[in-house]
Amino acid sequence: MLLSIVLGCKTKQDPINFMLLEKHSGKTPITYKVVDGKVKDIYIYIETYLVDNLPKRNKDVFIDDNVYNIQLNFFKNNNEICLLEDDINSYIMGFYRRSPCTEYFIDNYEDRTGISQTTFSDCEDDIEFVFNYERNKKNPNMWTNNEITKYWGEKYSDTIYCISGRKKVKLPDMPHN
Repeated sequence: MLLSIVLGCKTKQDPINFMLLEKHSGKTPITYKVVDGKVKDIYIYIETYLVDNLPKRNKDVFIDDNVYNIQLNFFKNNNEICLLEDDINSYIMGFYRRSPCTEYFIDNYEDRTGISQTTFSDCEDDIEFVFNYERNKKNPNMWTNNEITKYWGEKYSDTIYCISGRKKVKLPDMPHN
């Protein structure tokens, strides 16, 4: 009798929460080019999130569609890609599971100096999906993530078309320690 009561109860899933890591998000230069004799920076805009309470991944498949779709839904509802300034050529929204390893980065920058480095690569078991879009060179209102298609197939490719003349917003620069 007790067994049927226990099996009949569903376990309640804690709500899934996304926390922007402000020290690891913002506009930052990635390279430069020379135009008419002047050096012009090329920028990327990165948003890095810790995610609480994601369902456990199905380790039998390369991409767990359930976990992917949760992150995709968040991306579709929260990305600011169409608001990016014209000098930003790349946009990344990346996700990490919240864990003791990734919680370090809530208050700390990555440390790539010296013998004892602390970087996100130390938390490789917590890496989730990354949405990486490039601005089209001929149509600055079109963003594609063709790079993902090479690795995971057409199912995961996407193109975002932004409305021409949309007002751009000055988004925050990435802080540096």
